[in-house]
Amino acid sequence: MYLTIMKPQALQQIAVLARGLWIVEGPEGSVLVIKAGKELILAAQQRRELKLYLAPYKADETTGLTLLTACFDDPQSPLLIKTPLIPGDPLTEALQSLPDEFSVCFFDEHNRELFSCKAQAKLGQLRKELGTLSPIGADHWPKMYEQADRWFSLTTYEDDAHATTVFLEEDLFPSDYLITDLTRQDFRGSKGFSNTQLERTEPGTFQELDIIYLLQRAYTSKRIIHGPLKVSDGEELADVVVMGDEVTLLLQAKDSPNTPAMMNTTLERKRKKAIGQLKNGLQQLRGAISTIRREGNPALALVDGTPLDIDLAARPLVGVVVVREFFIDNYDEYSTMILKFMDEVGVRVLAFDYNEFEVMTRHCPSEDALLSAFFQISKCAEERRIYPRLRFTDLPPR
Repeated sequence: MYLTIMKPQALQQIAVLARGLWIVEGPEGSVLVIKAGKELILAAQQRRELKLYLAPYKADETTGLTLLTACFDDPQSPLLIKTPLIPGDPLTEALQSLPDEFSVCFFDEHNRELFSCKAQAKLGQLRKELGTLSPIGADHWPKMYEQADRWFSLTTYEDDAHATTVFLEEDLFPSDYLITDLTRQDFRGSKGFSNTQLERTEPGTFQELDIIYLLQRAYTSKRIIHGPLKVSDGEELADVVVMGDEVTLLLQAKDSPNTPAMMNTTLERKRKKAIGQLKNGLQQLRGAISTIRREGNPALALVDGTPLDIDLAARPLVGVVVVREFFIDNYDEYSTMILKFMDEVGVRVLAFDYNEFEVMTRHCPSEDALLSAFFQISKCAEERRIYPRLRFTDLPPR
């Protein structure tokens, strides 16, 4: 909470930034702001270092560099932030003047500052490389991402040796605090407040609320219902129900604890966990859809007992499962599960990991835009029999 408390006016600027690296003016000079998911923030706090790689880019006569910020939660598959470097944009220019000693403040996608510390790195070579950049159009961004992914997958010990290490030193503010949010709480089923923290031993409700905040980008709060209960047995119908103009969304959220122990889980176990979360989410959706079809319009209530007067039979149903993390080389298995479910149940279903869903709702901030994207993804999956990986990019602020 260092920057939040010491220079709250900076939050207005941070709030409009997408995930990635940004530099803002703090109380004692330039501050490197990293907007990222809670997993990367916890890994940075625990590992106390980041690695900066410069991935070369070439397309015909055009050359460039993509900055890869790696946090090695796993030695074989680190968490990455990809930043195409474009001469003249504010970030690239600010990086050229960033001193070797600076502050780093980590914010999540909801603009909550979860970790802040002093840092130091030998940035001389990085500054030199930035000074050699040639002009490059924003139309190269997608290809820069793709080439950077390929380059990083083939990095050598020499590439690792040339990477710049950012050492994360003493904390600027304790990280073991609880943030209470009194805003964004006007959805149905809200307690009127919510709490969040970096380490999460019981992830369920935390993730459900974070997903509701993402949905509020596209839907008014009164259309979003958190955890409606079936009156018949007191069980949840779904984690989140959204009563849209065109369709009714049934959403299941699946997360894992955000703890050092979970971070140190092997990559293979994380892959199996993702498949298990998708399987469980689909099973729960099947139950919700079966209830609606069997009862037509089941009696529902909020957690506090308030009856819900909604018509679940009025619009087509669309299912959404949001899990902690998907792995790109397991998409054939994810696709098989989702397509089989749709064939059996006859309801359009989409699945995202949380980071994908965050990007999706940021780029599609209305029901029409979100459903259009849902339809395109689903249609592509049905035609190709495999779900596509999302490819959104964000242009740098000017």
